[in-house]
Amino acid sequence: MIMQTRNLTYLIAALLLLTGCRKKFSEVPVVEVQIATVYPDNFQKREAGHVELTITNKNTGEEFKTVSNENGKVKVPGMIFGNYIIQAYKMVSEEEAEELTGAAISFAVNGTKIVTFKSGMGEIEIAVNGTRSQDLLFKEIYYTGSRTPANGAYFSDQFYEIYNNTDRVVYADSLCIANTGGNAGQTPTARKWGFRDDENYVYLQNVWMIPGSGTDHPIQPGESIIIAQDGIDHQTDPLGNPNSPVNLGLGIANWESFVPRADNRDLDADVPNLEPIYLGSVGFDWLTGVFGPAMVIFKHPDVSNLPLFTEPGNTSTAQYMQLPVEYVLDAVDCLANESAISFKRIPNALDAGFNYCSGTYVGESLRRKVARVENGRRILQDLNNSSIDFENAKTPVVRW
Repeated sequence: MIMQTRNLTYLIAALLLLTGCRKKFSEVPVVEVQIATVYPDNFQKREAGHVELTITNKNTGEEFKTVSNENGKVKVPGMIFGNYIIQAYKMVSEEEAEELTGAAISFAVNGTKIVTFKSGMGEIEIAVNGTRSQDLLFKEIYYTGSRTPANGAYFSDQFYEIYNNTDRVVYADSLCIANTGGNAGQTPTARKWGFRDDENYVYLQNVWMIPGSGTDHPIQPGESIIIAQDGIDHQTDPLGNPNSPVNLGLGIANWESFVPRADNRDLDADVPNLEPIYLGSVGFDWLTGVFGPAMVIFKHPDVSNLPLFTEPGNTSTAQYMQLPVEYVLDAVDCLANESAISFKRIPNALDAGFNYCSGTYVGESLRRKVARVENGRRILQDLNNSSIDFENAKTPVVRW
């Protein structure tokens, strides 16, 4: 009888506790979020209708998906207070593209915004922008480096594969490859990129160019070129790393980034050299950052005379080359981890997202996804959003 009474007491206590928990849960503050999706000012209309929105709670990782109406408006009720990332995406049809820009060429628009949901907040405006899919794209970016047999750090095997995504010959002559400055978010307290709010320009730390007269370096449809930090077989060369996943020697890499120095620290391999245009910060190698570089390829008619600027909010006198976004062919923002979005360095019109590898010196790369195959030729996905265009590859493969 005592045991039965005790069990009944426990049951009543549990019910009271559950009731109290339900009451507290019902009191969790929520808000109806109003979102407006808009095109940039240089488009012929402002309202961006039928934009797909993904709203992610930064604390829980929970995702909510919705779509703006024809006027670019949407209401999302019952959102718990907190910090969120809103990502917007739309594939603009040829018909609408002609209305917006005057050219009937379909293209993707994207936008990203970090917001705090709270009471009394006004309408959230998400600007979406984008450029049409370009002829040349980053296919694979290997930046993490590898570990030596003695567990040392080895980064000289970085490479960048650039792919002809069209059905015609494209020439690599005068193609520039560059990295921006800025931290990749390896620590949450690191300084954020001072140019991050400028959506009209990319600010470049180091710029290299493929030499040529205009038609010296054809890239056939569905083929690639390889740009190496050091153009050697990293697996067998005495100066390499037998644990490296790549051979970037002559006949595999097309160009290398040789850094001319008085002390000859960067040995000149047999692979042809890129032409240095602006080297704002290099050591004895062009190390783009094992935590995650922001990479750009572009062509510009007068690249050597682009203006230079110091970084806002930084006391350093280092200068960065200012490139208008309309000259960019492709850009990929690689960050340190999934939480580093506030460290983005590439404007949203070029890359609305970012991607990352699992760590440093882990021998991993980022690889662009295949959208489809036409007559045996891979068409790579290019939605101007590396979060969905790329995936992590545990082992880099040259010209896969």
